[in-house]
Amino acid sequence: MLKVVVVGLGRFGSTLAVHLCREGAEVLAVDRSTKLVETVAEDVTVAVGFDATDIANLKAYDVAGMDVGVVAIGKNFESSVLVTMHLKSLGVPLVYAKALNAMQESVLRQVGADQVVKPEEDMGVRLAGHLLHDSVVDFVELPKGFSLKRIRVPEDWSDQSLAELGLLGKFHLNLVQIRRTKAMVEGEETVIEKIPLPDGSEVLRNGDEIDVIGPDEVLKKYD
Repeated sequence: MLKVVVVGLGRFGSTLAVHLCREGAEVLAVDRSTKLVETVAEDVTVAVGFDATDIANLKAYDVAGMDVGVVAIGKNFESSVLVTMHLKSLGVPLVYAKALNAMQESVLRQVGADQVVKPEEDMGVRLAGHLLHDSVVDFVELPKGFSLKRIRVPEDWSDQSLAELGLLGKFHLNLVQIRRTKAMVEGEETVIEKIPLPDGSEVLRNGDEIDVIGPDEVLKKYD
């Protein structure tokens, strides 16, 4: 089981800590604020309130035995630097630290951070990339065991309407969008026609791609 200590329980740190725990990690969540600790106490393995800039506190909770450390402190950059240094000095193998700008990133790397995360900037880049590549998969939060996947329409589905196929009832798949390649009348270029949330009368064609949500065990049949 992955063991993670998250120091700093603002929006970024608390979301990370809770999600990691839901996915099966053992999470020690730390913040000076008792109020912030209480907000995640029922959703993580252990939530404690102490000053992580005091290395004695980190030692008391056996932070040296963690696999990963995440320094998610928001506004107090000096504290971020000190906690990052402490985690590395205690021997935590992999330390992530949150930075607000390039200068902070440079300093955190110099004091030992293995990876630096800039949440807003990273998400902006990630969103831009997915918009450019026409993918929404990573921005859909689904229950464990379910995914959104783009698959090519099987031959035996082509020339059938969605009503005839009954994807949800027969295959446990919920169709989000059809992507259809069309040849340009002039020249050899092609265009992609996107048909979001099509109704039952829409007929699938050979060569279509569809974005569907369904159980992982079903989706793997269409790799």
